[in-house]
Amino acid sequence: MARKIVIVGAGQVGFYLAKTLSEEHYDITIIDIDAQKCKRAREHLDAMVIEGHGAQGNVLAQANTAAADLFIAVTRMDEINIVACMKARKMNPKVRTIARVRSDDYVDPNNLLDLKAEGIDMIINPERTAALEIQQLVQNAIAQEIMPYADGRLFMVALTPTAESDLMNHSLREIGKMFTELPFRTVAIDRDGQTIIPQGDHIFQEGDKIFVMCKRERLDAMYQICGYRREKKLNTVMILGAGKLGRLVAGFLKDDFNVRLVDKDEHRLDRVSKKLPDVLLLSGDGMDVDFLDSEGIKDIDAFISVTNDETTNLFSGLIAKRKGAQKVIVHISTPDYIPLVKGLGISSVVSKNLTSVDAIMRYVLRGRIHSVMMLEGIDTEIIELSPSENSPIVGIPLKDVDFPKDAVVGAVIHPEGLEIGTGTTVLGPEDRVLVFTRPNKLANVEALFN
Repeated sequence: MARKIVIVGAGQVGFYLAKTLSEEHYDITIIDIDAQKCKRAREHLDAMVIEGHGAQGNVLAQANTAAADLFIAVTRMDEINIVACMKARKMNPKVRTIARVRSDDYVDPNNLLDLKAEGIDMIINPERTAALEIQQLVQNAIAQEIMPYADGRLFMVALTPTAESDLMNHSLREIGKMFTELPFRTVAIDRDGQTIIPQGDHIFQEGDKIFVMCKRERLDAMYQICGYRREKKLNTVMILGAGKLGRLVAGFLKDDFNVRLVDKDEHRLDRVSKKLPDVLLLSGDGMDVDFLDSEGIKDIDAFISVTNDETTNLFSGLIAKRKGAQKVIVHISTPDYIPLVKGLGISSVVSKNLTSVDAIMRYVLRGRIHSVMMLEGIDTEIIELSPSENSPIVGIPLKDVDFPKDAVVGAVIHPEGLEIGTGTTVLGPEDRVLVFTRPNKLANVEALFN
């Protein structure tokens, strides 16, 4: 029987989460008070949809919360999420609960309300998770996307090798012979909108966006092989939007970079000045080309647009890119827009909604499967899982395993250390294995590990 999950909130986070979980064959019930959101969910999701207030007992009873294995509240209102989770725990003491909580006040250790003591197992702060992702992208200037694993000791990095790269016009097999110890594993290629899970005979071409697994200490070596003879060093960062996400990003970056925080709301900037006294605050419109020129946009190393309006984020990012900003990062709320935005040449796209879903998915999938995540813009998923003791892949080199064609082992987190996946890699039941696969091969990969 499929595990039952109740989700309160059918907005961007709840909808995308329900979609992802239903594809993993969970029994999903989704609740929202908004009739239009419920209509959208009924039309597009394989889930039971209930129109009602997610913190009311009769609605939770209608959703059969008493039988749920997991209860997730992700509305835009912290108080509704908290109360809904507390009521769910009262109705079902065994249920695990996750709440989306944006206000720092509720997670302050001095707060009189201890959420964990009230039965909330996991708290998701969307802005904080997105701000941490942006920090990683600024600190790794060449990366277009970056995702840490193993407490930051291992990274999935997406980048476009230069035309002068050692990779150009060579196959993976040839590259393996050229370097005695290749510091990374290429796990996917985005070529003109087409996704390739590369095998040994695949040849790198100019314009390819490649996805690689690399240990932290080998990042510089990987960048050099990809044609970046030394890591770009960013200094000046301009952040558009002094809302919560912008303030968090500025706070994370201010000690290592020259940060300018821009917003057209002078009252908001006045409030921010008390919390970020070391950050240069500028009153202006990020869509005003004259303003950007006057602030030296052509000399800005990284332009980060994180206002609450994704249209402003997109167009200001395009202006900054056209004016010469080295790296442009924009925040997009709607997941469906992300592949379109990437096609416009924006360096990196971040979505607090997607980072929230990824964080929840890492928690939801327990047992042999630790997480499943989709890479936006390409037809690839990352599954992190451990083989069972009886799996046919345990104890033999990967080169001798009949692995699905459109799947590849990127890296292995052994109990004793990390290993980038190669043909000589041997797996054990205590290992955590990162596999990159097309969605239609996911079931084959899971079966191989069982």
